[in-house]
This record gives sequence, C-alpha cells and structure tokens, in this order.
Amino acid sequence: MEGSFADGSAMATSDLDLAIVFRDRFETGEFDEARKLATGCRSHESLELDVGVYDELSLSRGVPPMLKLGGRLIWGDEVLGRMPLVPIDVWARERMHASYWLLVNVFARPPVVDLPVNFPDPMGEFYGYQDMRAGCGGGSSEESTRNLVRVTGWMATALVALHSGTHVVAKQHCHTAYRRLVGDRWSPFLEDVYQTCRGRWAYRVPEDRAGRDRLRKICERTLGFENRFLRSYRSFLVSQLRRGSSAAQRDALWLMERIPYRDQAVRAAAAAVAERADPSLRGLAIRATARLEAAIADG
Repeated sequence: MEGSFADGSAMATSDLDLAIVFRDRFETGEFDEARKLATGCRSHESLELDVGVYDELSLSRGVPPMLKLGGRLIWGDEVLGRMPLVPIDVWARERMHASYWLLVNVFARPPVVDLPVNFPDPMGEFYGYQDMRAGCGGGSSEESTRNLVRVTGWMATALVALHSGTHVVAKQHCHTAYRRLVGDRWSPFLEDVYQTCRGRWAYRVPEDRAGRDRLRKICERTLGFENRFLRSYRSFLVSQLRRGSSAAQRDALWLMERIPYRDQAVRAAAAAVAERADPSLRGLAIRATARLEAAIADG
C-alpha cells in the first residue's frame, strides 16, 4: 500500500493506492491479465482503488520512491528492501513524460499540444479542472478537485526531480519540496492548491459563494503553471531527443507519436534521431517525425 492510506493522511474522499508485486517475472500475457484483474477490482469496490502491478524483475531495476520510501506492506513477503530506488534521471524522465500525458488526457484536451495551452473548458465555472467525481461512500459521488491536486502535484514532482535531482515521496511533500528546491513564483500557488483544495475542502467543490470564487481563482492560476511546466518540458524533450540514451529517446519518440508537441525544435530533434538512429529506433523516429510534421502543417 502507498499514498495517503500508507502515511496516515487519508480522508473520506481519498482513493486507496495498492501495489501488487508478483514473484520473479511476468511471462507472456501475464502482465495484461494482472492489469485486467486490477481493473475489475476497481469496478466492484465502493472505495476508489488505484492498483499498480509489478514483477520483481522490473522492480530490481529501480523501485518508485512512493513505493520504496513511502509504502507499507499489508500482505506477503517484504521484497523491496533488497531492491534499489529508481535512479533520479530515470525518475525525472518518467515524471516529466507522465505529467505531460496527464495534462492532456486527464482534462480531455486535444491530442496535439500548442504552447500556450488553453483551459480545458474556457466557459466552465472552474474551467474544466473539477472534472473528476470523488466517491463519498455508499456509492454516491460528487464533483471533485482531486485531479487538479494530482496533476499540479505531479508537475511539481517532475520539476523538482529535473532541476534538483531529488525524489519526492508523497503528495503532501510536493509543494514544500518545490518551494525549497525550485522556489520560483509558483510556490505559493502549489501550497494553495494542496492546503485549500485538499486540506480545507477535502477535494470537494465548495457550495458557498466565497468558496466557489476562491476555487475559480485557483483554477485561473492553474493554467499559468501548466504553461510554465510545458516550457520546461519543451527544453527537456529536445534535450532527451538530441543527447539522451536510446531508452530516453525511445520514451520521447513514443509519446510524440501519440501526443505531438507542435514545435519546430521538437520536430527537428526527432528528425535528427531518424537520420542517425540504430535500426531499433529508426522506425519509431520516422513515425514520430511524420506525426510532428503533420501537426505543424495542420497548425
């Protein structure tokens, strides 16, 4: 178990984060079957579950900090103690790409990114940032800001890892780590998101007028932080494509094929990989470059 239930900060609207570690390694098809079972468990529980599945082989290359440093064993054998923490460069890469993916998909944005991005719902009271519905027990649910807290926290975690080489273990540490290790003008905003949306309102959308006005102002500021992240992500992406390892280039190309960042420097970096990459990467690089070129042409 990891997350708020593991560290004792859970509340009624929190989800339960579970990690299931399988012995040795997955055989062909076993990972997909395990993930299907996890998805099935989520659909049958009134408490929202977020279940991750791993095998020992994959974790032997590095355990995520939330699991290794913040996890709590509730059943089975303790195996994480003999496994290393995921290297910070790998962690930063995973968090940067995951934050980009979430920024687009969680808020149902178009699958081509232009800088600056716009609000998910420019006409909505909270601009589309309250789209997730949080379980409240008994099968009921209500509008929630949990995705707002989640995505801003992931972006903060990614930027901390990228700029300071530090792992962040839990969402409650995201804003404090950001202030201490990045310390730009977005630090007060991140504190406000966590302390107000989670701490004061427990992810719920307030009903009173003053609360709703305050939430709207937080959501207005969210767009600026997203675009701040995307400016850093653009530089990170170009660097990964031009100077990264084969694994780093593969991760970047895979994502650009699916959610292209409409930018000439990104396209040029992907094209350079296609020209000089080894055969195992060349096909992916060609497809990603074509996707980026099409996005630029359509823009």
